[in-house]
Amino acid sequence: MLVLVAGLVLFIGVHSLRLVPGGRDKLQAQLGEMPYKLGYTVISLVGFALIIYGKIIAHPPVVVWYPPEWTRHLAFTLVPVALILIVSAYAPGHIRRWVRHPMLAGTMLWAFGHLVANGELSAVLLFGSFFVWSAITFIASWMRETPPPIVKGWGGDLTAIILGVLAALILMNIHRYLFGVAIIG
Repeated sequence: MLVLVAGLVLFIGVHSLRLVPGGRDKLQAQLGEMPYKLGYTVISLVGFALIIYGKIIAHPPVVVWYPPEWTRHLAFTLVPVALILIVSAYAPGHIRRWVRHPMLAGTMLWAFGHLVANGELSAVLLFGSFFVWSAITFIASWMRETPPPIVKGWGGDLTAIILGVLAALILMNIHRYLFGVAIIG
């Protein structure tokens, strides 16, 4: 469990620099743009690798609660919406304008869906950490920034919906092979 926690601290810690007013800008000014980006990337990748490895070795699982069956259906519903939001972060459109930070909103929905559907301690740590971090960062970003500019047309939104649903369908089919849990079949 220690490996998982170390990975979460590194990954979420480096992604929380925006929460410290001026912290990211000061650090980037001190280190320089490229060294900052390189360090950010390395710390993120190391943290991500530790999260994956820590979740894998968290066996036998310590069960905190046994989630009811309906929570799996909730996750099954929330994750495609989360993936549409995540894709819309890269596709200028109305979704991005309305939500402002669709990557964080998508991460929040993804984490919440998985949190309620999993009762293992390692899952609670993993998805709970991502949920809390994305909720705090979403609120802070919403209060600090103005909405993106108005976009004409619906092409970006349609692209986000198609790619998000496609990604959800692919993940549903390979989830068992990636994470050991069958979503369908």
